[in-house]
This record gives sequence, structure tokens and C-alpha cells, in this order.
Amino acid sequence: MTPLGFLLFLTVATRAWSEGDANSSDKERTCSSWSPSQFRSCKEIKAECPRARDGLYFLRTKNGVIYQTFCDMTTEGGGWTLVASVHENNMAGKCTVGDRWSSQQGSRADYPEGDNNWANYNTFGEFTAGFVQFRVFNNERAANALCAGMRVTGCNTEHHCIGGGGFFPEGNPRQCGDFSAFDWDGYGTHSGYSCSREITEASVLLFYY
Repeated sequence: MTPLGFLLFLTVATRAWSEGDANSSDKERTCSSWSPSQFRSCKEIKAECPRARDGLYFLRTKNGVIYQTFCDMTTEGGGWTLVASVHENNMAGKCTVGDRWSSQQGSRADYPEGDNNWANYNTFGEFTAGFVQFRVFNNERAANALCAGMRVTGCNTEHHCIGGGGFFPEGNPRQCGDFSAFDWDGYGTHSGYSCSREITEASVLLFYY
């Protein structure tokens, strides 16, 4: 399985090189964040340029398309490429515009897969820390996109997993959204089935290595 990294906080991307690094070797300068790169991933950059720092870099796809993304060059030795992020833009909106990991079409029984942006057909079953699982079903057979940093052993997944399909029957439409039921017992109350504001207002960043 491809390793993925998950961080539950917003990382502010900064320039990867200081002015002092402008005097480094030609090989080092080819890894700068402001020049289009021939590298396919942050891992490749780190391998060629061990001094590379956290920041924005240009990468090249298999088809030759140049794009910019954030590279984490620190965690576990560095080389992590940011590939996706998700945050809840409006807890009061239930599968409304902005809920790109669930559905922007509302909570609809005839649209259970939602927008399918996260579709993964490996299925899984409280939770155990230290795992990542995709397409996890809750008691009502509604699917969450992923559970980061935990292994699911029970079925109230809507309270700690993200990405919510297009239909959650329990309390419809209360659980439809990117952070489906993080506010079940009030927004940011950190009691009962509600998360703290720090969790609800966080961003989940997905890194590829």
C-alpha cells in the first residue's frame, strides 16, 4: 500500500530557500522552489538535494505537466509531496457547495455515492490509533472517505472520519458533509459526540512519499 501522511493542522507554505542558499552549488540551485523542475516528487528532490527545505516546489507529471505543490522536507527525513487537503468550510451546510469530499448536491437517497471524488472500494468494518483506512461504513451503512491515524473497530465512524458520501440516513441531513458528524452534540463543544473546535476547524493534509 502506498504510504500516506496525515496532519491535522494547517501548514503554512514558505519559500524553500533563503537568500544565503543562492550561493550554493549549481546542483543545489536546480532544486529551488521558484524554477520549474524535472522532478516527479518531493522524494526525488530530497534525494538529489539533501539540504532542500519545507516549501513550495514545481513538479512534473508523467505527461510533462508542470504544477506547484508543497513539500515537507522535514518529517521522517523529508520527501513528502502534498497531494490533497480537506477542511470543513461550513458545518451548517450539509452537502452543500464546498463539500468536495462528500457531495455538493445535498443529502439524497438516490445519490448515495456523492460526487465520488474520493471513491475507493476497499471496505472496512470504536478505533485503534496508528492506522489509515479508506471507505469505512457506519451503523447505517453510510460510507466515510477515510479515517486518518486510526483503525476502525466499531461503526460510529461519522464522528471521527472525513468525507461523507451523498447520503447519511441517521438524522438526515445532519451527517452529510466533509466532516460528517463532528458537531453532533454542538459545534466545537468537545463533549459527547462532538469534536473540539481545533479539530473541526483544522485541515487534513494528505502527503505521498
